[in-house]
Amino acid sequence: MAMKILLAEKDESLIEILHMLLKSFKYEVAISRSADDTLSTIKEVSPDLILIDTNLSDADGLEVSKAIKEDFLTAYIPIIVLIDRRQVRRDLLEIEQGIDDYIIKPPDPIDLQIRIEMAVRRATHQFFANALTRLPGNRTIEIVLKKVIQSNDQFSFGYVDVDRFKYFNDHYGYLKGDVVIIQTSQIISRIVKEYGNKTDFVGHVGGDDFVFITTPDKEEVIAKEIIKEFDRLIPYHYSKEDRLRGYVETKDRQGKLSKIPLMDISIALVNNVNVKINSLVELSEIASEIKGHLKTIAGSKFLKNRRVENKGKTIRKKDADKTKGQIKRTEKPHPKRPLGQLLLEANLINEETLEEALVRHWRSGQNLGQTLVRMGLVDQDDILNMLKLQEDNAKC
Repeated sequence: MAMKILLAEKDESLIEILHMLLKSFKYEVAISRSADDTLSTIKEVSPDLILIDTNLSDADGLEVSKAIKEDFLTAYIPIIVLIDRRQVRRDLLEIEQGIDDYIIKPPDPIDLQIRIEMAVRRATHQFFANALTRLPGNRTIEIVLKKVIQSNDQFSFGYVDVDRFKYFNDHYGYLKGDVVIIQTSQIISRIVKEYGNKTDFVGHVGGDDFVFITTPDKEEVIAKEIIKEFDRLIPYHYSKEDRLRGYVETKDRQGKLSKIPLMDISIALVNNVNVKINSLVELSEIASEIKGHLKTIAGSKFLKNRRVENKGKTIRKKDADKTKGQIKRTEKPHPKRPLGQLLLEANLINEETLEEALVRHWRSGQNLGQTLVRMGLVDQDDILNMLKLQEDNAKC
């Protein structure tokens, strides 16, 4: 698969030269000319590398680069800045803080190709992003957590685990399991973005385990909204029959045929409001303790550990909060049914095309309806009719 390069440049003559050059290297090339265009194009094409000029039509390329690196959803993308020779000394500090490499323009063709290949290779080894979800992986999670702990600022750490995912994966196959993992990552990322802080972080430990870092004042609303969205959307990954029954018949850990309930989500919350957390080991121990208790509670839930220090001793208090009105496994598990499910039931698309569209939708950040129209699977009127039906169902 060809590497995808996003060229952010306003100089048309340089665009023409670089576009031809990059194509000759067998790269796929997308072009943007402004800051807004660059940020939207990143979501649309998910580039492997960004080649950006310091002078865009509406912004400083270095500032745009910093914004990209400060967003956990795009921070993994290596950035090479195109810069005038006379700017290097003036902008040296900004270059060191916000990008992966720079090259004097106009670049030497061989030098450019080498820098691109090396930047992508470094990013792959340095960032350790999860190949499936593209979220930061274990190594990056560890680095970020160490910085948070050492900062002495108040923080909240959330460990997210999908209950009974293994049974779903065994029963429906790893391809459908991958789709569940991708959607779960999208739910967590979107909720943290919407309800958290600008500097919050989301990572993928691996498998069905995720983490997020926020502040104590945001932890509960994030946990509740993740649970609400997970319980609304994930049941539709099951067949209609299994969804209505509320379980799948598959082998349990002892190899016996059992009725396994549908997947739930558990969130362990750890903060340092009332006690100092000194290390990753200590943080991990607290989170493991909470996770162990969560295993004894049915349904989607979060559990917050509250520690207080009293004369050198640590007293632990646990405070559990389950979402109100646990979702019943019925034909209408939530008043607002997913657009994809409505289109599926109207026979406008099939399950295979829906899964393909969902992955494109999650990768690009575009609306699902827009993605389906662009793929030629439905037309605009179909989407409008389904959206109206969705709203009508929600009112019932």
